[in-house]
Amino acid sequence: MPFIRLDPHPFKDLPPVDSQPDTKTLNSLIHSILRDEAEPLLKNLQTGLQKDSKLRPSPPSTAQVKLSQGWHQQEFWVCRQSDHQDSAIDGTGSWGEFENGLRHDHAEHEMEYTPSVTKVKQLLNWNQDPSWDPEMRIEVSDTRYQDFMVELHTFHPQALIRPRAFISWTVSAAMGKIVEDKLEPRGFITIQVPFRLSSPAEEPGYEQLSTEIRQSVPPRTIFAHYASIELVELLPPSESSDRVIRWTMATTSEAGGKIPQWVQRNWTLGGVPKAVVADVGLFIGWIMKQRERRETQLQE
Repeated sequence: MPFIRLDPHPFKDLPPVDSQPDTKTLNSLIHSILRDEAEPLLKNLQTGLQKDSKLRPSPPSTAQVKLSQGWHQQEFWVCRQSDHQDSAIDGTGSWGEFENGLRHDHAEHEMEYTPSVTKVKQLLNWNQDPSWDPEMRIEVSDTRYQDFMVELHTFHPQALIRPRAFISWTVSAAMGKIVEDKLEPRGFITIQVPFRLSSPAEEPGYEQLSTEIRQSVPPRTIFAHYASIELVELLPPSESSDRVIRWTMATTSEAGGKIPQWVQRNWTLGGVPKAVVADVGLFIGWIMKQRERRETQLQE
């Protein structure tokens, strides 16, 4: 069974979370996800889904968004791609701003620029464990992945009829291309995998984690789920343009409860396709506000 899938995983599929985690198991799992799933899946989605006939605006971003959607192995996926000028000016962002906003503190920043996310709670952080190898590297074809971040979060969106929560295991890695045994940085990838909340009796050994999650969500919460792959690449300059930041994201989701699938997938009713396009503008708007705040602080 694939790890990147809509059907949420039980906690027993997590990397070890006891007092002496098995780093080799974690490394092996990350390697498998990157080598066998993430990039091949993203390529299949980009070529296999039905593409919209027109580009979509997402202000204040000046970049137009390519949108595609459709079925892949019995899951409905939505994929978007946008090209942004690498510059710290209105309507776009610099490479450093993209990296800071989308890679570092990914979940916390997502809450800051996405109005529907009202709370993020970090549950587990493997990066802080003494046995974690900060120098770990994984090579797939001519691409090297390094500087990994591995965390488990719950996301609490605003209530629809009943409040929702998502349990998401996040893996992020910097990417570089190996050229003559040297690493040329080219971007980063972030993968989010859904997990489900089971009863303590179903998953012995995870009672503390289950209790912590239940105590952090409002009463009558519906646990929804999603999987996503986010790829941010720094493209070299060409004769006709400066450096470009290409932001690609693909997701499959289930809101749960009594919301019909056709509503969740409907653009006019504000479903997932419209939401993922809007996220581009929300992020660029957040970058611009962060930049203004820094400039104001420097002037004071």
